[in-house]
Amino acid sequence: MSDLAFQSRMEVVHQHISIRHLEQLTHLDLQRQAPPRLPEDDEIILADLNELKKWSYDNMDAIEAAKASSCHGGPNGSRIDWNNVFLSFMETCASYLRDNSLLIKAVDAYREGDNEKALELYNKSTADIKALAKIWGMGFEMFADLVDEAPSGHSWWNGPFCAGFYSLDQTKPFIGGTDPGRMAEVLVDSNYQFVRAEGVLYNAHVSEGVYTGLFGKFKSAPQTPMALITEAVAEVARASDKTSVLHVTGHSLGGSYSTLCFTEFLRYSTIGQLPAKCSLGDIYTFGSPRLAQRDLGDRLVADLKIGSSWRIVNANDLVPQVPPIKFSLVTGIFNHIDGGMKIFKDKPTEKLPSELGTKPPSRIWPKPSELKAHQTDAYYLSWRNAADPKGFIQDEEVVED
Repeated sequence: MSDLAFQSRMEVVHQHISIRHLEQLTHLDLQRQAPPRLPEDDEIILADLNELKKWSYDNMDAIEAAKASSCHGGPNGSRIDWNNVFLSFMETCASYLRDNSLLIKAVDAYREGDNEKALELYNKSTADIKALAKIWGMGFEMFADLVDEAPSGHSWWNGPFCAGFYSLDQTKPFIGGTDPGRMAEVLVDSNYQFVRAEGVLYNAHVSEGVYTGLFGKFKSAPQTPMALITEAVAEVARASDKTSVLHVTGHSLGGSYSTLCFTEFLRYSTIGQLPAKCSLGDIYTFGSPRLAQRDLGDRLVADLKIGSSWRIVNANDLVPQVPPIKFSLVTGIFNHIDGGMKIFKDKPTEKLPSELGTKPPSRIWPKPSELKAHQTDAYYLSWRNAADPKGFIQDEEVVED
């Protein structure tokens, strides 16, 4: 199939996914005001469109190399590919650019029966993301919004959603799913109660807040966000004549959502339910907090064969230490999944030891002023150092997260 024929098919897929997404959002009581700000919100700065464009143009060789490999670094245990890390990182950074105010107006228009205006506003809400994806030679689709229950019990709609980037080059098709989230909420302890995932995620014990985001439902909505994500991935994959390699990525709380999403795709692959014409590749998370007991990580170790798991942690980023061990003593021990790599802006990358079956070092909740290393610009600077061909990975040494 030619690239033009694929893009023509994707126009139809876009219409299907857009209407389904708008239909999902009609089941949510949209808040006309932003949710209450947390002190941490003022401490977290994200890269804007101009900055992301500069990063893209400065590193087009890395983007092209990642596309050539379908952003897949090989079977579990392969050496990390920093080009793939960069493209995955840029995908999750780009997702923060969505204009939620325009999306709310799109939902209003859809409820009023003005589908033409709804779709126009819907497309404008992600215009900046699509502009960035175009630089990369890729397309973009929103898949579904996630259920977000605030600690007060009120249902706030404030931005957590799952989206996908896809290659326009049909010689090496791939799909990258990404989940941005409200980063300040990683420091709210009521998000970290364990729940057993019945019938999904290998029945593992995971953080209730993140679990609800993917497997809960908006009021009266017929499908969970995970079901909508799977349906959207299947449609994008069917638009290609070749098998697409699927990778998943996310930053901060989005890294937690991405881990659960990837784990469920892995479970699908073991029981023959991964969408047709899809092959599961890698997961790349950046600054993700802990989100599960060891049973989730153990299943990833046991079942992840074709793809790899990479958990990128910036030096001095305290969010991956959330929740602290003192909190875990009440709820049960939280363990990170394997594949941890610690990156620095001025020294070699270090491989992190496995946490599975251990009690992580005792920490306290990070303060808002301690979040600078969690910001996207800090991760970018450290990636540049890690990707420097003069750098190296200390494979024989491990350090504490």
